[in-house]
Amino acid sequence: MTEQVTLEALAVDIRQRLDAMQDEQNERLSDEALTRSIQTNLETFLQSPDGAEYVRKVRWGAQTAAELVGTKYARMDLDRTDIELLHNIMTAAQESGINRRGPSEELTRTFEAISSGHYQSTALARADDERALERMRRDGKLDQVGYERAIRAMDTAESGFGSQLIGAQYVGELWEAARKESRVFGLIDSIELTENTTYIPVEVDIPEMLFVGESTSPTASDYTTSKTGSQRIQLTPSKFIIHQIFSGEMEEDSIIPYLPFLRRQAGLSMEYYSDSLVVNGDTTNAGTGNINLDDADPADTKHYLAQDGLRHAWIVDNTNNEINAAGGVTWGQLSKLRGLMIDDTNFHDWGHPTMEKDLVYLSDPRTADAISQLDEVLTVDKYGTNATVLNGEVSRIGRHPHIATIAMKLTEADGKLSTTGSNNVKGQTMAFNPRGVKAGWRRRVVFETERLPGRDQTRLIWSLRLAVGRFSPTGAASGIEWAAGVRNITLP
Repeated sequence: MTEQVTLEALAVDIRQRLDAMQDEQNERLSDEALTRSIQTNLETFLQSPDGAEYVRKVRWGAQTAAELVGTKYARMDLDRTDIELLHNIMTAAQESGINRRGPSEELTRTFEAISSGHYQSTALARADDERALERMRRDGKLDQVGYERAIRAMDTAESGFGSQLIGAQYVGELWEAARKESRVFGLIDSIELTENTTYIPVEVDIPEMLFVGESTSPTASDYTTSKTGSQRIQLTPSKFIIHQIFSGEMEEDSIIPYLPFLRRQAGLSMEYYSDSLVVNGDTTNAGTGNINLDDADPADTKHYLAQDGLRHAWIVDNTNNEINAAGGVTWGQLSKLRGLMIDDTNFHDWGHPTMEKDLVYLSDPRTADAISQLDEVLTVDKYGTNATVLNGEVSRIGRHPHIATIAMKLTEADGKLSTTGSNNVKGQTMAFNPRGVKAGWRRRVVFETERLPGRDQTRLIWSLRLAVGRFSPTGAASGIEWAAGVRNITLP
């Protein structure tokens, strides 16, 4: 009997506990409780930086500026950047004589109300840049070689006619879009250049920590000094142009529907060619020797002639940092690249950084696929969608991202491209530390138009400026240690 009572009491106790748990769960899942939980957590999230970025991304469209309310531009869903671009196009059409009326009165009033940009004649803008360069040379901030290089980069062939739109928001947004969508350009630090030549100071070595005795008298000798070495990266932007063709009359209402397309296409161009300049830059302009066209003279307008880039650092500048695979790619080769990127003199271990993002592997797409087949390589599908994945990232080598980029091509055995396409069958991969290279762009755009009457079309020409600077502790390119590569890879 006692045993039965005990079991019944135990059953009652268990039932009461289960009922209590059910009541508690019902309370937690009630509409009021869920509402309170969501409100609390959502408010906390929205106040965080991630929350602000989330709100920006999910917003259906840009908020209409107060100055646009009631205008036809608001009804056409145009924003500040569209207005700036439209006004720039119509101004260029007026200056070239294609449309003598230029921007309409309504467009001009709207532009002046919402934009901080202003127009300056090309001749005056160039004169300002020349005065700035002369001042830097006079103050000792720029030597004669650097001064002449900067002057050449300003494009002495400019006619001096027309005007430049300075301070326009849409130019900055173009560069920002290129950074976000690119695979390499967005990995390196970049700044907006306020002058035609800018120096960025970087550390060369660390100050030595000295062991000294305690000072015991007022007349004790000074301690031995320890100097900190420093070096600079020179950023001199080169001029680049983008051509677009517009079929139709250069009238304001005809252009408006095409503004998103024009911006998108310009952004795609900047995305690819900024990547390619950073990766493939080589200023060698001769019949042989350019890493992008080894056995022919590249056209003078090729973008890669403007600056020296990442591949040039290990193929040409510091050949001690290259590996000749002479066969298939191996894990040992990929690992060895990190050991080549050590600067013992200046205590820089570029190949083994503390932060995993400070070492990045780049490959052409076919070589990237071959590397992904190595057992030691961790592919994206294995480390999960919750991990932070860079644009174009296909795997991890060690703990470092491995990116496939179409900016890198198949080459000959020496790592350079041949004018004969069938010779370019070898893959290559490289590792670099993004802290060793910097970029800069100028928030100025020269927008010009040219009528092509034989085609009944108009050519739209964007002129923009971009600079790439590479760090070397010695000041010479041969001192670059932050990049290394493997060439002559036989692909399956």
